[in-house]
Amino acid sequence: MSDCWVVVADSSRVRLFRKGAGETLEEFDVMLNPDSRLREQDLVSDRPGRGLNRSRAGRFSMSESESQREHSEKAMAAKLAGRLRQARLDGSLDRLHVLAAPHFMGELRNHLDDETQELIRSETAKNLSRLDPAAIRNQLPEYL
Repeated sequence: MSDCWVVVADSSRVRLFRKGAGETLEEFDVMLNPDSRLREQDLVSDRPGRGLNRSRAGRFSMSESESQREHSEKAMAAKLAGRLRQARLDGSLDRLHVLAAPHFMGELRNHLDDETQELIRSETAKNLSRLDPAAIRNQLPEYL
């Protein structure tokens, strides 16, 4: 059965809804990313290494180009993109509406394949993940 899905997400939680009876939304799954709520220092095991600057007297701190929190958010977006791709391939997804925090929306776009992106009917770059289903429904087009 083909279906219309609504994704409501931020970096810590993804909520998946289906169009229910009439124009209501029924939540059918939640994906959690508890690492996104932790402080960076709680996610890494130790401080960055130190390097020696030979041209000048002194040392400097070496850091990673991507924080652990950013890595965690990218992994969550990739997991969601994989789930949406699989639903498309199974035939259980034919229309998609995405409401996501702006930064997570960008990460999700980076991970979605072209065929799944073509299913997107509307996008809202706002963090609405804490709203109840009726309030989320009010943010969507009249007809799903």
